[in-house]
Amino acid sequence: MKSKILKVVSIITIVPFAIQFIIKQRKKSILRKKVLADGTNDYEGTAKNIANSISKSRSLYKELITKVHPNNFNDDRIELATELSSKITKAKRNYEELIKLKIEVEEFINTKTD
Repeated sequence: MKSKILKVVSIITIVPFAIQFIIKQRKKSILRKKVLADGTNDYEGTAKNIANSISKSRSLYKELITKVHPNNFNDDRIELATELSSKITKAKRNYEELIKLKIEVEEFINTKTD
């Protein structure tokens, strides 16, 4: 009698954890399918970009936008600064894209006017 009660209690204890695990796995699977539906085959890279975008994109955005804000330029580079500023704002929440734009910003800053 005691062994039957122990089995029932152990099953009742384990079932909620198993259900929770299955639900978590399904959610991950659904997220993976959504990410891969965008046409990318690199789920890990996309997931890494999402994580970096959440944690690092804001500070990088602020750094870049302050460097190329059109009000900082009085010469013929205002047009290019406006264009770069627009690209940076568009990529505000995409860390990978901001990293690419950082290179463009550095080249822009390092170029001298004729």
